Amino acid sequence: MYEWQVIEDEPKDGESNMAIDRAILESCGLGAIPPTLRLYSWKRPTLSVGHAQNFAKEIDVNLCRKLGIQIVRRPTGGRALLHQHEVTYSFTAPIPHPNFPSSLFGAYKTVAEALVEGLKGIGVKDPILASGRKTDKGRDPFHSPSCLSSSNHFEIEVQGAKLVGSAQRRTKRAFLQHGSIILDLDRNLLNSLFKYVSDDCRSRSMDILSNKVITLNECLGKDMACKEIFQALKNGFSLVMKGNCKSGNINSFESVRG
Repeated sequence: MYEWQVIEDEPKDGESNMAIDRAILESCGLGAIPPTLRLYSWKRPTLSVGHAQNFAKEIDVNLCRKLGIQIVRRPTGGRALLHQHEVTYSFTAPIPHPNFPSSLFGAYKTVAEALVEGLKGIGVKDPILASGRKTDKGRDPFHSPSCLSSSNHFEIEVQGAKLVGSAQRRTKRAFLQHGSIILDLDRNLLNSLFKYVSDDCRSRSMDILSNKVITLNECLGKDMACKEIFQALKNGFSLVMKGNCKSGNINSFESVRG
């Protein structure tokens, strides 16, 4: 039976959270630690930007500074996301691993199935895996810098709206997938942090946030404590991983950090 570990971390600043995820990816690739589920949150509002995203062009850096919102670069791709009222997960496993297909989408699907099981355990009705939406092409100038503007393959939707956004980074020896389970969302604040080519694009982005994004609190009609969500996610991963789970801590890969 394969071993994996869970780290229930304390809230940290954005740079620390991203550094820890990178260190877990490196440690797992070296075979120093088993597959690792890390559950965490954020000390302060933080805007994470995809590793290839042009934040000078797409992010209102001055407004973020004025509002005290930290900006960090993620190791994974995708577009910007405001981490504020949420539970964040990261899952890292070596490549290859018997529990995960070798392809990017195969790994996405397996992790997403674990998330779905966890969400069902806290009463979320009918969470589904998104099939992916086609992006606007041709003459349509609309582009949103926001991660929440569309659902990619195997992200999680409820009632036709995005609940969990995820991104993945793959090396030759391991993969890292992390994402956000949104508990509550200040949609106006989020939309104000981005630069758009026109007022129409800003308006369309706000419409998506209002009608195609849903929070966990909206799904359940009540607030949930982070610890309850942590436990539900651990249960969901246990159902899918079917291995020997143990509690871990960041000391197990501390020598790799920095």
